[in-house]
Amino acid sequence: MNTPESFDFTPEMIEIPEVFRSSLDKKPFEKCISCETYLLDEGVTYFIEKSVRNYKDHGVTDTVFEYAMCIDCMERMRQAVSTESLQRMEEYFLSQVNPLERQLLMLNNEETLNIEPWIENCIVKGTPKTELDEYQLHCQCFGKQMVFTYMPYMIGGEAMEEMAELLSAKSRGEIDNFMDDNFGLPPELKKELGDFKYVLI
Repeated sequence: MNTPESFDFTPEMIEIPEVFRSSLDKKPFEKCISCETYLLDEGVTYFIEKSVRNYKDHGVTDTVFEYAMCIDCMERMRQAVSTESLQRMEEYFLSQVNPLERQLLMLNNEETLNIEPWIENCIVKGTPKTELDEYQLHCQCFGKQMVFTYMPYMIGGEAMEEMAELLSAKSRGEIDNFMDDNFGLPPELKKELGDFKYVLI
């Protein structure tokens, strides 16, 4: 989810934390999922998204899918989604979240560079991560570092569902195609996930 133009200051950055590394080998994502551009060179801007299923009764989580995408491919993906859908989603997001206020509040916190306060509650609804059945994690990175803007953030299933409802049928089809092309979920997993919602950054 894009927001208004970047704020005019030098952002804080840290080494990419484990939560935003590959769930399989705990290493940083190296390539863009779409164009395979190498991401860990200095100055390369990209985004990471993870979708997580939370099994509250068992106290465990499972990463449903995860990827990194360079800023150029992200923009092309956004262009494939209808202008009306993007506008509705951004209006929804900005009606619930003040990015500048969030950024200033978090960066003035004594735990500024601790990742957990940024992702422990849904950025839209405020629901704690431990109470959610599913959620997504988003962050922005420059090369080997993660940058603190209004990101990183976590968004819960309820907010994801509300945002998904704002998409046109064509836009949903584009996102479905992206998922099928890149993750190739087998029919049995699609059935297990049921109405699992996902929205792109």
